[in-house]
Amino acid sequence: MNRPTAGEVFRYPFLWKREQLTGETEGRKTRPVCIAVTVARADGETVVFILPITTQPPLPSRKSIEVPQIESQRVGLDTHVRKWIMLDEINTDILERSYVWEDRTPIGAFSSAFTSRIQSSLIALARSGGASVIDRLK
Repeated sequence: MNRPTAGEVFRYPFLWKREQLTGETEGRKTRPVCIAVTVARADGETVVFILPITTQPPLPSRKSIEVPQIESQRVGLDTHVRKWIMLDEINTDILERSYVWEDRTPIGAFSSAFTSRIQSSLIALARSGGASVIDRLK
């Protein structure tokens, strides 16, 4: 099994915080997501930090990065629709035993420059306590 790397884009049933708060345990639909960070644990398992990509314009109170058109093209997403990577909601999952992540073939990868921008923005947000993590590591 190939391990995903930061910046790769997959389809994944992302679970939003509002869905989790109503008792849901599965994402309602498979959507494009970006791998922000991967962590290899001592037990050999890989924890992935997953950010959703949405076409819904974020509310002003939300933290996001707009996906440039060239980056949408790079990963094979529609270029005629604006997209945002939401930074304030994160799913964590274990690659080797995820029961929700079925297709582990990346649809593409963002450039290293854009990936670095995502990661630095996410780190700054995490340090300020502004991100909500949904732990799907079970």
